[in-house]
Amino acid sequence: MKESPNESKRAQVNNACPSLHADSVEIEALFATLDRFGGFDAPSGELSIAFLSKAEISRVHQQFMDDPTPTDVITFPGDPEFNMAGEICVCPEIAYEYALANRIDFSKELSLYLAHGYLHLCGFDDIDDDQREEMRRAEATAMKTLSQRNRIPDFRYRPETRDE
Repeated sequence: MKESPNESKRAQVNNACPSLHADSVEIEALFATLDRFGGFDAPSGELSIAFLSKAEISRVHQQFMDDPTPTDVITFPGDPEFNMAGEICVCPEIAYEYALANRIDFSKELSLYLAHGYLHLCGFDDIDDDQREEMRRAEATAMKTLSQRNRIPDFRYRPETRDE
């Protein structure tokens, strides 16, 4: 049976960031909640999630977008022929630094990055001001949906300590 949009999809989680504790079951529940209750036109298929270090996301950003700076999230569209919804690459270190500097909850900030990537796969963009405004409204809806259903994963981040 072919999966249709807004049905739960399998999320394949690759955590290449040793400082991050992330539960793949909670992450799958996040996307399942957005699929089922978010009201977005999500692509079907497997979703690949990659948690990357600042150095690695900078490399990916350079390779695919010709920009060597670190970024919070990069989204790649999937291929329905191969039952792939897409790939979302996020940087927990950037989320942690932002959350710390702005005194906000780290788990919510990292969940926002995942929701942002998901929304890109649903057709939202943030290139110009109008699109950015629409994306922000969709992000607010996604985060409200996740909060109301208690589906914000309990992410934990332990910054690496460097010996002096």
